[in-house]
Amino acid sequence: MKKNLKKAMAFMMAVAMTAGLALAADVKADDWEGAEKAATLSGDIQYMHSGDDYEREMYAGVFESYMKYAPEVHVEQMYVPSDYATKLQTLASANSLPDLFWMGESGIKQYYDAGMLYDMTPYLEEYPDLTEDIVDGVLEYGNFDGKQVAFPKDWTSYVMYLNTDMFAEAGVDVPTNDWTVDDYKEIAAKLTKKTEDGSRVDVYGTAINNYRADWINWMGNYGAEWFKDGKSNFSDEKSLQGLGVMYDLIQAGSAPSPGTVSSTGDSEDRLFIIGKVAMYPSGRWVIPSFRQECDFAWDAVEMPMGTTRVCPFICSMVGIASTTKLPDVAANVLSYQMSDEGLVQVMGSALSLPAYNDLMANEEYVNTPPSADAFINSAAYLGSQSQLEASQTGKWSEYGSIISANLSDAFEGNVTLEEACKAIDEQANGTLFAD
Repeated sequence: MKKNLKKAMAFMMAVAMTAGLALAADVKADDWEGAEKAATLSGDIQYMHSGDDYEREMYAGVFESYMKYAPEVHVEQMYVPSDYATKLQTLASANSLPDLFWMGESGIKQYYDAGMLYDMTPYLEEYPDLTEDIVDGVLEYGNFDGKQVAFPKDWTSYVMYLNTDMFAEAGVDVPTNDWTVDDYKEIAAKLTKKTEDGSRVDVYGTAINNYRADWINWMGNYGAEWFKDGKSNFSDEKSLQGLGVMYDLIQAGSAPSPGTVSSTGDSEDRLFIIGKVAMYPSGRWVIPSFRQECDFAWDAVEMPMGTTRVCPFICSMVGIASTTKLPDVAANVLSYQMSDEGLVQVMGSALSLPAYNDLMANEEYVNTPPSADAFINSAAYLGSQSQLEASQTGKWSEYGSIISANLSDAFEGNVTLEEACKAIDEQANGTLFAD
């Protein structure tokens, strides 16, 4: 997942890991349904994942805990700190994929089409806890032709982070989860401050990200079918209405354009941390850095409502390679990773959310600050048909690049939003999705 974490977080993360391990130690072996089988398994398997060094340490702890249940199994941790997708594709091309590996929710189709993913559907029956009380809709992103070929290890909703000290200073009420886009625009304008000479904006009321979660959120909040019948549909009236929220904020001076952000040498989340942005839409991955670095009061609420609400589904999924010689072991490892005991060792970091409704309401897995309500509530309107269909084309990387480039032109004022969306549809449908 996208993050900007600092070395200064080491102590905090170590505390979270220690707490997770301590809680895991309190869980009885028979609480995990795969424990009895684990004791009968043997062999060496590889587990490949990305992330930062803190995630490497956390998952090392998960594998170590698992191997206490399965003393004849050795899990080799293949940690890839950067350029993970390229490394994974290289291994795939060489037909040497590890037994288990991570994929983004939109990158699964290419591996499925190449016959590289093991059908784990029978294991969902063997380990019913894997799908017990799972968040609605999350399995669909890893299901092709009725086969479950990838499993959601975690996810993040998209929320609005608030510098509540700025609200107090400006005499503006902090919004609640039922706020609207009109409320959002009005508040953003009130919280925007110019320099004393009025020559430039010093503090922006909000920020935007030229990132898939933003596009999916804003278009979804107006019920847009931005990908329909196998085609890009950004020129749809509702798509334009949703994207117009981002565009209008920049035009009004309430949010910096991506180019303006780049010129500062900082990122949007850094501008929030240093007090130059009052409201910031993002995923859960920013929480560790916000906890460590924000020297002001802050919280989070649901994204403002348009005509409806859709929360983008941003997820990491685990696949089992079709070439594995030990599918039973791989499935058993996955079962442990997704057990309460396995998840508690990584959820304390607050980088992501568990894919289970009961754990979403458990502070050991979804801890504060910020308030948990926004994250819990958003699970009820997760994903959209357009996101699912676009993700399952296997062409999301190229499609996303087309979207980002053209929206950037609009946000920088080089073209109108309508022109940018028309260009997205023409380029995508003329190449990627051509008949």
